[in-house]
Amino acid sequence: MSQPNRRTMLKLMGGAALAVPAVSALPLPAFAQSDLVVPNTYQNFKRGTIHSLHPERRIFNIIWEDLGRVKMRAADLVTNYPSLKVGQIVDTHWYDYLDFMIAKKTAETDASAKAMLAKGARLQGIPGAQEPIGLWRMDGMVTRVDPATYTIFLINASGGKPDEPAPNSGEVIQLPVIQTAAGQAAFKSVQPGDQLVTVWSQQTAIKATIIR
Repeated sequence: MSQPNRRTMLKLMGGAALAVPAVSALPLPAFAQSDLVVPNTYQNFKRGTIHSLHPERRIFNIIWEDLGRVKMRAADLVTNYPSLKVGQIVDTHWYDYLDFMIAKKTAETDASAKAMLAKGARLQGIPGAQEPIGLWRMDGMVTRVDPATYTIFLINASGGKPDEPAPNSGEVIQLPVIQTAAGQAAFKSVQPGDQLVTVWSQQTAIKATIIR
């Protein structure tokens, strides 16, 4: 059976998203000055096969039996990235999409989201990491919510880039599952027709051990 790629999973399955505390309505000055942290407790480990590489962006696509094709960025901690080759089997330590903001769109939350993207996030308890973890945003009008899975569907209006090529403006996107208490609390007030701002971290690898 063929496996869906990661973009299909983002839209149709919501991914296997993990999350750090989300923001629903914090004032801009307080939040803009706060530290954006990806907790180490959300680190994943899997063995898979490298499907393709994009060295200019330190991107590699890896195929896992249960998730299909997943695209992620290799952090600066992946010092052996130049040695990676298509077809290699690698053990990967990585972080999935993490939600940093689920909020109704206002001038304040829009400014907060812009500040977050400019700043990036850091990994908690990972020595040696120098580069910030990249963040991306996706805004749009909510078309449907799924309370059973804390999932939001929206019409993309932001040009957010969870994948390349970016989803088209006007495309209906199923966002990753919201798992934090703060994010789920914000989710409960979301209704179809709402205009939302959402911010997520990139899928990021911090270690790739070549097996063969």
